[in-house]
Amino acid sequence: MTKFAGVRFLGVLASSERDRVDRSLRSRGAAVTSWNDAGERTFALVALGASADAETLRVTLPEADVAVPPRAVLRVSAGQPRRNAALAAALGGAGRPAGVVASATEADAVVIEVDMRKTPLAFIVTLVDVVAAGNARRIEPVLPLGDEELTALAGAILGEPSLTPSRLIETYVEPILAGGTT
Repeated sequence: MTKFAGVRFLGVLASSERDRVDRSLRSRGAAVTSWNDAGERTFALVALGASADAETLRVTLPEADVAVPPRAVLRVSAGQPRRNAALAAALGGAGRPAGVVASATEADAVVIEVDMRKTPLAFIVTLVDVVAAGNARRIEPVLPLGDEELTALAGAILGEPSLTPSRLIETYVEPILAGGTT
């Protein structure tokens, strides 16, 4: 099973800077699987090879914040611009959930990083729903979420705490759609 790390760079990296990071990590047995910018920062999801671990990433990328396991990075909007200030306070202010380790604001959203070992995503969704007060809120993953995280969220929402990744239908449907077998 592949282990992943989340990496945050302060500021938005240019294409040439991303290429440099890619080359450096590949030479040390790791590979960036996803890039995205949010909240005036660049985020990367990195697959760790047999010879790469969190310390390898920290030494290779001293200017970056490295998290193993990766944090959920979410772009959240309350559905109405006037509610986004309350959302920023609820998710990034003094009373924020313990697992929210960083937050930033964008023009129409709040970007948060969540340590899911401390705060489940289902709690974040519930908190956003309360602040949105019935408006059409939006929660967008900035980086892909893993099967474990998706399963925990789905299980909490569906009231099925024993839901496991092996029961996720996407796990079986994706190979079929790609022309493979399960």
